[in-house]
Amino acid sequence: MQLFKSLILMSIGIILISAMESRVVSLTVNERNPAMATDYVYAQRVDIKTLNERDLVYFLDRPKVDELRESRKVPLLIVVDGSRCVGQLRPGMRSLYRPHSDRPIQYARLMVEKPGVSPEANDPTECSDDFLKYYTMDRRVTDHLRVLQHLKKTGADWWNGEVLIWGWSDGGDIAVQLTAYYPNVTRAVLGAMGGGYTMAEHFEDFWICPEDRVGEKRAECLAELRGQFQQMFDNPTWTKTWSGQDNSWQVWRTRLFARHAEVLKDNTVPILIVHGEKDYDSTPVASARKLVEMLNESGNTAYTYWEVPGMGHGPSSLPDAQNAAFELAMLNWVLGVDTGPGGPPQFGAQLAKP
Repeated sequence: MQLFKSLILMSIGIILISAMESRVVSLTVNERNPAMATDYVYAQRVDIKTLNERDLVYFLDRPKVDELRESRKVPLLIVVDGSRCVGQLRPGMRSLYRPHSDRPIQYARLMVEKPGVSPEANDPTECSDDFLKYYTMDRRVTDHLRVLQHLKKTGADWWNGEVLIWGWSDGGDIAVQLTAYYPNVTRAVLGAMGGGYTMAEHFEDFWICPEDRVGEKRAECLAELRGQFQQMFDNPTWTKTWSGQDNSWQVWRTRLFARHAEVLKDNTVPILIVHGEKDYDSTPVASARKLVEMLNESGNTAYTYWEVPGMGHGPSSLPDAQNAAFELAMLNWVLGVDTGPGGPPQFGAQLAKP
């Protein structure tokens, strides 16, 4: 029992951390086409209601409608961040993939706020009761689908109907489901979400009860851990948390046993699966490798896999220049801009150097 408790404590605060927002990166593009230059409205806030009349907020960066002709309507890039009770307009996230007229391809950006979170919130240690009550993986998916429904109903004059998705960590999990369930997705980046193993298996085989850590006590460790899983599954309350004060039992029930490979085997949308070679404590890279193996075995070829040398759970673990090049490469990929044969050389060559 004491061994199990100490191992649990070792994992608290190191899993499910979204690393994207800790460093603000200025991205550039290859060239500008003045004829396609577009002025933008930024951080347009829209408030709507969910099915159970919960408040739902989303933010748009979109072209000014009076600047557009029918032939110049743009796709919508949905940016989905990871877990934690931090807002969509916090430093770093506010600027991530923000569209502007210097991009080689124009697009709009959508970010859907988490429940019970102030848009500028940047302290993951202060989660509201509403966040703990309503934050689950399933609700984040349906929140995004609700927003897309609202955009279609209200007639977004700047939107050509095409949806692109970029998601990281928990956001990668959300992106998997949106890609599978929303018919107008044409390309998606799924970052740092593993997918081959379930979260429960991450805890069992990598974080809490791996044999090289617990040795002969593995059976005892697994029994204790699986007992915790069962408690959370049977009693998905928001009033108790586990492995981090922003992770309620309720959210764990929607997270622990998801295996994304089962959905992605049937996927036909081009996806880019991205994972850091050094990621272990947040989402083991072995999970992404297992996903690729399972897709290959199923005969699915609708994916590209980038395993980034030297990267942990997010681009902020890289030096600034490599971080910027890598983030730009992902943006170019989801926009359909050529990243070069065999992967994006603009960051691959840099990362190969010590």
